[in-house]
Amino acid sequence: MFKSNIISLLTILVITSCNFKQKESNITDEKTEIEQKTITTEISKDNNSTPKYFICYKNDTNPDMEISIGFNKDAEAISVKYKGQKEAIKLVKTKESFDKGGAHPTIETYYNEIFEKKENGVYKLTHSGIWDYAEYTRKKDGKKFKFTINHELTIEGGSEYRNTPCF
Repeated sequence: MFKSNIISLLTILVITSCNFKQKESNITDEKTEIEQKTITTEISKDNNSTPKYFICYKNDTNPDMEISIGFNKDAEAISVKYKGQKEAIKLVKTKESFDKGGAHPTIETYYNEIFEKKENGVYKLTHSGIWDYAEYTRKKDGKKFKFTINHELTIEGGSEYRNTPCF
């Protein structure tokens, strides 16, 4: 009887130990899966913050004023650089509209220009057919600047848009 109780007790301990290790293994697997998802999300964010192509624009009234807008792999504008500046300025998407009417569908996308962690102005980017337009409204005084795609600078090696910055 004593042997039987010891064997039963040992059996219960072995089963409990195996169940505990299985649960521990499941927790480790879940933790690894969560860590992997986090790493994948961070990589995805990094990939979306790197320009994949650029569109060059010139000002409609002052052809010497030019901008270069960088777009990520999802075709969202992420930065704008003014000709003569060293650094690009961050753009943050706020809204988008789509109009199917007309000769070509028209997409209007709005972005806040963020400079030194403050909203500096708003860009409205319009795409229709082979034409791209940018309208910038400066926050401090409401002044508007209109730009049109510069096809001569934008098209690079037969590609629709540049793979390198405009300047």
